[in-house]
Amino acid sequence: MRTKKLQKGHSTSAERRFADLLDRNHIPFEVKVIINKQEVDFLIGKYAVEINGHKQNTDKNEMLARAGYIPIHFHNTEINSKLNVYNKFS
Repeated sequence: MRTKKLQKGHSTSAERRFADLLDRNHIPFEVKVIINKQEVDFLIGKYAVEINGHKQNTDKNEMLARAGYIPIHFHNTEINSKLNVYNKFS
């Protein structure tokens, strides 16, 4: 289901690591999806996953919920630190 490949200039290290984790676990997803004129980093079924280094956008969260999606947010450092632990045991 992955429709676009994340490229270094258009994504963060955390986004690329998260996409790699999804790929390795055969979890279907889409990247950089536009929903009501707003870009979402990852779409995994009805989960709209954002990975960023800033405060959550509550207006965007509300829009996603109204559109039937479940917004989930991870901070860049959270992804990097947790995937470092995961990679040690996989």
